Amino acid sequence: MATAVYLDWAGLPPEMVAMVMQALGIPDLLLLRAGAICSSWYAAFSAVRSVRFPITDAAPCLLYSARGGDNDTAGAATLYSPSNGAAFRVRLPDLPLRSRALVGSAHGWLATADEKSNLHLVNPLTGAQLALPPESEDLDDPDDPVRYPAEKLRLFLYYKVVMSCCIVLLLHRPDGEMSFACIGDSQWTQITDQTLKWVSGYRDTLYNKNDGLFYVLSFDDSMLTLDLSDPSSRVAKDILPRAIPWNDPIKDTVLTPSGDLLQVWRLKEIKRSDTPFEVPMGAAHEVHDPHKVSRIREFFLYKVDIDKLDLVELKSIREHALFLGIIQQCAFIQRNFQS
Repeated sequence: MATAVYLDWAGLPPEMVAMVMQALGIPDLLLLRAGAICSSWYAAFSAVRSVRFPITDAAPCLLYSARGGDNDTAGAATLYSPSNGAAFRVRLPDLPLRSRALVGSAHGWLATADEKSNLHLVNPLTGAQLALPPESEDLDDPDDPVRYPAEKLRLFLYYKVVMSCCIVLLLHRPDGEMSFACIGDSQWTQITDQTLKWVSGYRDTLYNKNDGLFYVLSFDDSMLTLDLSDPSSRVAKDILPRAIPWNDPIKDTVLTPSGDLLQVWRLKEIKRSDTPFEVPMGAAHEVHDPHKVSRIREFFLYKVDIDKLDLVELKSIREHALFLGIIQQCAFIQRNFQS
């Protein structure tokens, strides 16, 4: 009987190993366990990964899709890291992100709403997708119903999606209500007055992985924490009373790298123009009135002092950079830009 011959994969020339890894797509390269086979494979894997995936820190990145219609750009996007200046192209999963509304991001996942207003989590690097529970009647306003096509409904219905490792918190209409779902749930669970003092009026929320709590900002600048680690016995705790009775600004919350909790206020100004502004065809459905032009006139930055139950206005962010998004989402990163 012939003796079985086992190939010594560890003996392959490093150039050949690197050539194979260079041909892999980003999802295969990131999920590849080949680097653990032996020291020579690990060396080749590390060299290729540093070129194909040059982002080395955990700072937030910017993701933007290509506008071209050719085969090279139709399903592609660019991931850019402001903290180290690295950028590379990734292939977007089906359906393309350009056709979806973005309503949140966390842990490398994007929360998107498709043309039917259904929510999906998408990982732009691995291509993985996870469908969230469909829209329910609890998210609508039975007292003041308004009819929208599904493609436009997603622009009104969802304020923001925030995620922990296994819980998704949804901030939604009619007026800043909150619902949550655990991964695998078939429907949303609305958080009622049995947990909250007020069931509406919330404007932003974030998840703090350091203490496992969701931090929620109300329209009147008051804040609370929400513990959903045990969804059957959720607990809310007030941490900041009403501060300033000013409901005009767009209000966001953000955590600094050192763990400080901030409030960001943006005062928006809307003017009417006689000449409509140009809108790309693919985004025309997102514009309600092309004659109305809005801009941020000024913004204010406050540190939340939980011990003193007060807001402290900040005039500088020193060595940090603050990114503000149009979907009520902020990112605070360590500045490391090269001139």
